[in-house]
Amino acid sequence: MKGKAKNQKKEKYSKKASTPVAEVQVAETDGVDSVASMDGMVVPAMTPPSAAPASAPADIMSTPPPANPVTGSRLPPLTGTAAAAGAAYSKRVQWNPNGLDVSMLPGPLKSQFVPAYLTTAPSYLDGTTPGDIGFDPWGLVALASPSQATDAFARTAKARDEQMLAMEPEQQQQKLAWMAESELKHGRLAMLAAAGWPIAELYSGDFLHGSGGTNGRAPSLFNGHLLDYLPFLVIIFGPLAFLEFQARGKSDAQRLGVGGDYGFDPMGLAGPQKPPGAFPFESFMASKTPIDGVRYAKDMDAMKVAEIKNGRVAMMGITGMAVQETLWGNPVVDQTPFFFGH
Repeated sequence: MKGKAKNQKKEKYSKKASTPVAEVQVAETDGVDSVASMDGMVVPAMTPPSAAPASAPADIMSTPPPANPVTGSRLPPLTGTAAAAGAAYSKRVQWNPNGLDVSMLPGPLKSQFVPAYLTTAPSYLDGTTPGDIGFDPWGLVALASPSQATDAFARTAKARDEQMLAMEPEQQQQKLAWMAESELKHGRLAMLAAAGWPIAELYSGDFLHGSGGTNGRAPSLFNGHLLDYLPFLVIIFGPLAFLEFQARGKSDAQRLGVGGDYGFDPMGLAGPQKPPGAFPFESFMASKTPIDGVRYAKDMDAMKVAEIKNGRVAMMGITGMAVQETLWGNPVVDQTPFFFGH
């Protein structure tokens, strides 16, 4: 009897061991007498605990991330914030993809560079300004809106950078806005000059070669005879000087031309015509204008980038023309006739 009871006990445990987990759970559930009553229900299977040991907090924080040099925080900035955009932007410099440095330059020239800005964009250049590619290796933004006090930190790039980083973010953005507006104004003048310079040499070449006294070159500071045309200079630059003097010392809310916007877009390149009706397109061509076929027409952001890029090219171009004619002594249209169809 004793052996028989022992065998029955073994069979009982063997059946229980061979029963699926789901059935064991159903059998042990109070008030449920069959598996059929569980139709349509999902019973989670029991999984064995993982044998992999959990990482200790000390292991996770053994190498904490470096602190942000601007904010001092070790936490990453929130996604979508200006800080996050600036952090992502400052990780690279678009204009120096090969990581060139100034280690080979002599000391006086090397002191005019901020070495860190050759590989990383300055914190105040976050990519939001039109044409911003993180380029300020000389720390020149600190020289915006110069005064007598500017000379105290204008000598070296290190001093300029220290002065800039010591400012509040709002002050840095004011400096950057002043420099961006100044660059845009110079770019616009350079675009006019880069077009007018060769045109004057092409269509007034005979006069400039003769009584003009410049050997066919456009009158300029280097070529001479610039003041011979003083009335024309006054007519062209007089209104520009008036606008500059009117805006001096005034806040953005009180002056005209904030950010380079003077309300002048007669062809409607970046939106509605300014002033309205400057070109009577609507009178002759209904609502369809030639500008509608221009790429990025009516796109203000794209037009701002295009304008500053063309302005930068023009500034380099007009400088090259002036230097080239001074060194060679003859008109640029004769030196490079393939550029001007001459």
